[in-house]
Amino acid sequence: MRDNRIKADDFGAGIARFTKKRKERFWELDFLRGLCVVLMVFDHFMFNMMDVLPVVNEFFGTTLGRELSKYALVYWKGDFRNTVRFFVICTFFVLCGISCTLSKSNFKRGFLLALCALGITGVTGVIESYYEGFIVRFGVLHMLAAAVLMYAVVDLLARLALLPVKGAKAKKIAETALGYLPALTGFVLLCVYLTCYGTFSCKEGYPFFYSTVMPSSDKNQSAVWAIFVYVKHYQFDSADYFPILPWATMVLLGSAIGRAVYHTPAKYAFRPLDGSWNNGVCFLGRHTAIIYLSHMVVIPVITILAVALYSLFV
Repeated sequence: MRDNRIKADDFGAGIARFTKKRKERFWELDFLRGLCVVLMVFDHFMFNMMDVLPVVNEFFGTTLGRELSKYALVYWKGDFRNTVRFFVICTFFVLCGISCTLSKSNFKRGFLLALCALGITGVTGVIESYYEGFIVRFGVLHMLAAAVLMYAVVDLLARLALLPVKGAKAKKIAETALGYLPALTGFVLLCVYLTCYGTFSCKEGYPFFYSTVMPSSDKNQSAVWAIFVYVKHYQFDSADYFPILPWATMVLLGSAIGRAVYHTPAKYAFRPLDGSWNNGVCFLGRHTAIIYLSHMVVIPVITILAVALYSLFV
């Protein structure tokens, strides 16, 4: 009996160690990500109805969803869509910053995002050779890859700065303070952007960052510059356009919430509200990257197949 008890205790201890090593998840973060993903997919679906469906109809000589294309155009140009989109974008980027503070492999995450971003550029570049306006030169994944790597570099510098600090109490204070260094970096970069390169206002009916940087006559120079800061009208050269400034600052600023909330006992504040009611949305939030990459292909493919089948019966 004693041997059995020892084995049972060892088994229990092993389970406890495994559970401890598993990444702790917070349902509210998954839930917000899931909501952002749902709204993002809907937004891209409407873009597909507005921009892709008419091209496919013209190719097959059909009129499937013509009315839906009109509604999609009204939605796309409306202030409501642009206002909601701005807050969804900012929320998603802030959540990414919070996740950076919970991850110990941000360099790996950043490089994987960069590979996915390069893949998107390659695929859309092939499509661009047939239909203009589809290439993504520097989109949301490109920016997120850069932002995560920026966080990883600043966080590494903060950790190196801790090495000379002696004493447990002094080290603890320094560690807490330096944990906010990525957020401070984001704040400084946002101030630089708003001072030198752009403004934030509601002048066109919805909140947004507006650039004061004009494109260069040299297209290659504009393309390089557009990676780092908003360039006016560059969205016409990249179907999805999110330069490092100002958007990466949202990710870095989000890390302040990660440090202030999710590295303190406050991280359990929403735990009592967790339950089966949020399972569906949280599931989407846990698989954001897969959904983002897949829906960009799935929606156009389904549209093409639907029109192709419709053309067989008209």
